[in-house]
Amino acid sequence: MRAGVAAARLAGRASTSLSALRLPGGAHRGWRRVRAPSVGQLLREAFELYRGNVRLVLAVTVPVVIVVTGLTALGLGELGARVNPAPPPRDAYVDFAVSELVTGPLITAILARLVLLKRRGEAVNATDLVADALELFPAVLLVIITWLLVAFCGFAFFFLPGAYIFVSWYFVVQAVVIDGDRGFAPIRRSALLVRGHWWQSAGTGAAFWLASLVPQVVIVYALTPVARSANSYAIVVVAAALASVIALPFLAIGATLYYLELRDGAARAARA
Repeated sequence: MRAGVAAARLAGRASTSLSALRLPGGAHRGWRRVRAPSVGQLLREAFELYRGNVRLVLAVTVPVVIVVTGLTALGLGELGARVNPAPPPRDAYVDFAVSELVTGPLITAILARLVLLKRRGEAVNATDLVADALELFPAVLLVIITWLLVAFCGFAFFFLPGAYIFVSWYFVVQAVVIDGDRGFAPIRRSALLVRGHWWQSAGTGAAFWLASLVPQVVIVYALTPVARSANSYAIVVVAAALASVIALPFLAIGATLYYLELRDGAARAARA
């Protein structure tokens, strides 16, 4: 219960401090008039941006997935293991933690910068994207750990606050990369932008998740029989890596586009 109370208190502190957060153009005022973009529009724009820059996206995504997934699989002994219908829960926990704390946030940080530069019409360099993301990673990791920990406590003890926090604080990485927020300021910024748009934000996230799930399911179902036939868990690892390479960039690009629209909309509303 103490963890749940702590989660509720932290969420309350973030909410009460939202009015002190400064957005572009003083957009902390009049946020209720922000108009979020449609889901279909975001899906199309994300897909077009992904497709139009697929070489660059893969150039910055594949190395991250290979290194992180490879080291994780090597540490867990998965590369030389046989297919196990019921793998140890420990392996699932480790894979989840690595994905949520390292792979996903790092790829999101890289591609958030890419989307921002493309929106501005500026030149994009793969090396600079990766270098900038690695430099920002400590700040990203702090807010990601806080977000997931508080959301988990909310889900475990009070389901609705957990769901609210999970969606409201979802854009902490974008706040670090795009707006240069540090400490816990990214949490406040994300919560402020989502406030008044929680249901649309949740629906948009669900739509992107479902869209990204399709290729993942195809890959898993295509390679699982191969893995069983060869009795090699390494093929399962490869399938997971391929799914990450395809899905994570799409989710990161979509989340960043949505964040920028909310951010720009808040600035326009403040000037109105």
